[in-house]
Amino acid sequence: MRLKGDKPRTRTFKRLTDAKAWAASVETDLGRGAHVPTTAERRKTLADLIDKFIAEQLPVRPNNADRKKLAAQLEWWKVHAGGYLTLDRVTPAAIAGFRSELMARRTGRVTPGGERSEDGAPVAPSTVNRYLAALSAVCKWGWSELRWLPSNPVLSVTKGPEHAGIIRFLTDSERTALLAACKASKDPNIYTAVMLALATGARAGNLRALTWQDVDLKRWTLRFVHTKNQQPRYVPLVGPAQAVIKAHQKRDPTGKGWVFKGARDNAPADLDAPWRAVRAAAGLTGEKHCRFHDLRHTTASYLTMNGATLAEVAEALGHRTLVMAKRYSHQSPEHVRSTFERIADKLKEQPDA
Repeated sequence: MRLKGDKPRTRTFKRLTDAKAWAASVETDLGRGAHVPTTAERRKTLADLIDKFIAEQLPVRPNNADRKKLAAQLEWWKVHAGGYLTLDRVTPAAIAGFRSELMARRTGRVTPGGERSEDGAPVAPSTVNRYLAALSAVCKWGWSELRWLPSNPVLSVTKGPEHAGIIRFLTDSERTALLAACKASKDPNIYTAVMLALATGARAGNLRALTWQDVDLKRWTLRFVHTKNQQPRYVPLVGPAQAVIKAHQKRDPTGKGWVFKGARDNAPADLDAPWRAVRAAAGLTGEKHCRFHDLRHTTASYLTMNGATLAEVAEALGHRTLVMAKRYSHQSPEHVRSTFERIADKLKEQPDA
């Protein structure tokens, strides 16, 4: 069947009646702008679409860590479904079946033989959601730009509940112990990195990617180019952070390139190993386990405890919505106690007149 301005569609039928009915249906669908795959498109598999997405779309994504994670997630879809599942069979029901397979996985390590050990916990629903989100990005592109799909079938697949996330922030004594451990460390970067994290609420990836071109010592600002919401962000430096970054610059004889220099010129220093060392030295392991990202939580807590509104916290931390700011802002038990103590006098019994 041929329509002016469109690719020809062909199908083979045993009966002329069926052929005419199909031609009329296709003509109607094309007339109202619906997607009707050609014979060649019907032969394409999900693996073909994923490979094209990886080749053309992943390289333009700004966050390298996100690219690697997304590529690994898409590889799972290729291995388990992509090689044989043609695009006309990529339906919500098919995807839901693979979602169930994902949920049945265990988090044990992969053995030398390539098998996953069964001693781990089940994969979290939020992890399954990330795999679905990866496939959704591919299907959305295949639908909206390539027109290989009639729609994005992942949108019709039920997602699992999202975990609220780990809420952890440092007490005053923990912060003091951590900074002391950083000062005692032989690593030239970790004290500056932790101080900047506490002073700005910046993520570890943003700090690690800083160059001296992103540091303005006249205006006392940091520029984060590649952020999570893909918008450059400028953050002011205040208080002790100014002295710390200035001292760090004096220790750098070049004054160029990465702020946190490592062994290679083409990559910044690794902050993970020294962070683990100072965390252990400060006693922030085991029940007191602390991640580098918890320094961001701590900054949000300091902001709210000093009267910042959710809108101000969102702007300071670079969030687009107040929902994330509310999740990151918590008050310490000591601050909550002092808040309630303000009304204690109101509750005292008044003496009889």
